[in-house]
Amino acid sequence: MKKVVCTIVAVLSISAASFAKDAVSYASWNFDVNMNQLSHYLQLSSGQADEVSDICVHFTDQMRSASFSSQKNRKEKFQKAVYANLKLMKSTLTEEQYRKYVRLLNVTMQNNGVTF
Repeated sequence: MKKVVCTIVAVLSISAASFAKDAVSYASWNFDVNMNQLSHYLQLSSGQADEVSDICVHFTDQMRSASFSSQKNRKEKFQKAVYANLKLMKSTLTEEQYRKYVRLLNVTMQNNGVTF
């Protein structure tokens, strides 16, 4: 009986920790974008760099706003922010730059535990 109770407690602790991790991952992610590194990685022209900077500021604002929304709406707001960002980036970047940006965004989101 003691083993069964210990097993149940362990399972509940692990599941509670995994739910807590999901709730914290959005709030703890720093949404700021290092434009120098992004510009260098994507090899942006000066005009593109200005547009991408504006898009990143808008994206950062949307992601921060989504992180403070209710748990019920958070995932949907994150999705809308990401898709809006991708749409704006696609119209600004070349096809190769856009591919690199999508890869970078996917890796960043996975590393920060943000999933849809």
